Amino acid sequence: MNPRILIAVHGYPPAAGGGAELRVARLATLLARRGLEMRAFAFGSHAAGPLRWDDADEDGIVVRRLYGDPAAGQDPFEASYDSQEIGRALQLALREWRPHLVYLFSGYLMSSSVVRAAHEAGIPVALNLTDYWWFCHRINLMLGDGSPCPAPSLAGCARCLAESRRRWRLPAAVWPAAARAFWAAAPRVRVLDRPLGIDRIRRRAEVLSQTIREVRALISPSRHLADFYARQGIDPGRLHVIRQGVQIEQRVPRVAAAELRFVFAGQVKAHKGIQTLLDAWSMLTGPRPRRLTIYGSAAGEEAFGARIRKRVADADDVEWPGVYGPGGVWQVLAEADAVVVPSLCLENSPNIVLEAQATGVPVVGSNHGGVAELVRHDHDGLLFPAGSAVGLARALQRLLDEPGLAPRLSRDGPPPRSTEAEVDETLRVLGRFLPG
Repeated sequence: MNPRILIAVHGYPPAAGGGAELRVARLATLLARRGLEMRAFAFGSHAAGPLRWDDADEDGIVVRRLYGDPAAGQDPFEASYDSQEIGRALQLALREWRPHLVYLFSGYLMSSSVVRAAHEAGIPVALNLTDYWWFCHRINLMLGDGSPCPAPSLAGCARCLAESRRRWRLPAAVWPAAARAFWAAAPRVRVLDRPLGIDRIRRRAEVLSQTIREVRALISPSRHLADFYARQGIDPGRLHVIRQGVQIEQRVPRVAAAELRFVFAGQVKAHKGIQTLLDAWSMLTGPRPRRLTIYGSAAGEEAFGARIRKRVADADDVEWPGVYGPGGVWQVLAEADAVVVPSLCLENSPNIVLEAQATGVPVVGSNHGGVAELVRHDHDGLLFPAGSAVGLARALQRLLDEPGLAPRLSRDGPPPRSTEAEVDETLRVLGRFLPG
């Protein structure tokens, strides 16, 4: 009998096409080629009523997609980290297929009920850390005002949750010093727990802290993210850093052009720093021809996307064609001279950075998180202070003013890592929980 792994993830291609989702599908396919039986358990879309599902074959992987409301009959915030509906649906899938291992990606949308359902069925769970979800209800360690969160805390997380509502944002905007003092003291006054939502944050932290202890192994694509989880009390002996590989065999030859071509590729959302990029672009000077092309979707933040669409229309030499065309990321990179990753959030291990480096395209990125871990300033890319349009403009201006800079940065990039190497390392960790 071949080992069986069930991958649980918030979305699966082609219905979902983010970097994490594409990586999950690629890994599932590669593990299947190694002789493992693979299935996926993923969220499809929200709708009214209890969860329902269907099964579909996606390139040889049977994917069960859930449709409905994962919070049906439950408090929405509680369901966001411990969905009873998701737990019941997974219990049925486990009884039907009886995998030897559940491999959970992130936890977002799937919730902690995946780990508990598998644990109750006697099935070990491995967790791939794609973000900060286990310690951040906003997932990306970003505060409501768009600034980075310094570190999770009971008071800070309660304030962040409260200020998602307008009546709490207004006092913080008018009296910021008083708001900071109030929230720092609030957790010590237990009578305030319920009205301020502190009890909700405390309960989330307790449930997830207990649940993550039941995970047998945690895999992080970056040292930055692994260190974050270690600082939150996760045993370093259970943490494994395995950098994702890229599909080197799909690279296509680069195409030269007279203009300098900059590319942004990712979610067109506020935390990705697209506004910083457009601000910096407006500061560039000089006669050298240039073009900025934005690839990505604003799905889920349509109002923000509409504002960006207007800014693009008003800007010189900027276009937003949407998502990748038929040639995918490799064709985009073949026609790029630099990739810009201006993220405000602390990225984990962005696929686009690794793919750009594998193609010899220098990266201009924010100097924090997983981007700074991958890009060596002035060796294979340029780094600038996160959120600084002036700093980003200086980096882009250097590429315009120094014709030899982009070719030099292209030559000094690290050797690409293959997807096969990633699978080898992954199997060394997961294989401890599989028969044979």
